[in-house]
Amino acid sequence: MSSCQDHYTVLGVAPTADPDVIRAAYRVLAQRHHPDRNGAGDGATMVRLNQAYAVLSNPQHRDDYDRALQDAQARSQRDSRHADQAQTPTAPRAPVILTTYDHRGRLHAYA
Repeated sequence: MSSCQDHYTVLGVAPTADPDVIRAAYRVLAQRHHPDRNGAGDGATMVRLNQAYAVLSNPQHRDDYDRALQDAQARSQRDSRHADQAQTPTAPRAPVILTTYDHRGRLHAYA
């Protein structure tokens, strides 16, 4: 993986999330971190959000990414079993995005 956080963590969704949930989470986070909307927005955050959404919104790219992520996790577990060093602390968790459907069947996301 080229980034320190995986795409699911960046968007705050589960790896089993539906495409509608991924889209809703991306829209909420993009509105929150967009430089034009917030004035002093962080461009690096928007780049990470855009990269994560570009991969997870495309079914073929998402399948490839999931396989690469599983391979990396399996390799990490295999290496950690053989290492004598203590485990390093994990990265902080991304905010949880809550999603719900309204009475018209529209999906809403809340951060």
